[in-house]
Amino acid sequence: MYKYDKAKMVDDLKRMRLDSGMSQKALGQRIGLSRETIVAIENKYPGAIATLEMDTVKLWFRACKGKADPSILLRFKNGLIAFFGV
Repeated sequence: MYKYDKAKMVDDLKRMRLDSGMSQKALGQRIGLSRETIVAIENKYPGAIATLEMDTVKLWFRACKGKADPSILLRFKNGLIAFFGV
């Protein structure tokens, strides 16, 4: 079974942001987080990852999905399915 944890999720979120050409500041403004929070999440600070909510993940995904690599998007979707066991 594929193991998808929050650290792998964060790697995919960061890759999606980079693929979309969005800065951390621009993404933060778009989804209602500070640039510092985006930095903390992408650098996998335990407190930031522990408090990462599904609503934030959805907003991040939606903000980046138009330009992100389709293989990353698919891995992300499949990872969430595995993570939540649905």
